Amino acid sequence: MAEHEELQAMRLLIDLLADKWTIAVLASLCGGGGAQRFNAIRRAVPTISQKSLVTCLKRLERNGLIERVVMTTGELAVEYRVTPLGRTLDDPVAALLQWSAMHSPAVRAARHTFAERVAADAGAWGREPLAAA
Repeated sequence: MAEHEELQAMRLLIDLLADKWTIAVLASLCGGGGAQRFNAIRRAVPTISQKSLVTCLKRLERNGLIERVVMTTGELAVEYRVTPLGRTLDDPVAALLQWSAMHSPAVRAARHTFAERVAADAGAWGREPLAAA
C-alpha cells in the first residue's frame, strides 16, 4: 500500500513541475532573490500570459511552494515568495536545467532523425507522413 501512495505523491509532484510554466516561474522567483512582484515575474517570463501566470502562481501557492504576501507599507502591493519547501526544489530544478542545456542538441537531433524516418516510412507505403512532435 505504501508503494502505491508513494507513486501517487510522485505523480502529483511531476504533474506540478511538468506544467509549461512552473519551472520558468520558479526560476524567476529564485533568481530574484526568492521574492518578486507579479509584474517582475511577468517581465522575467515574457511569453506567459497574465491568465497563465495567475493560474501557475495559485497552483504553486496551493502546493506550498510559494506564498503570496500582501505588502501594506506604502502603496498596496503583492509579492510572491518561495517557501522553505519550495527552496528544496533548487537543486533538482538546477539539475534539470543543466541536463536540458547539455543534452538539448542531442534531443533535437533525435527528433530530426525520427521525423526523417517517419517521412521515409510513409513514402515507402505511399501514405502521408505523420506530424513530428
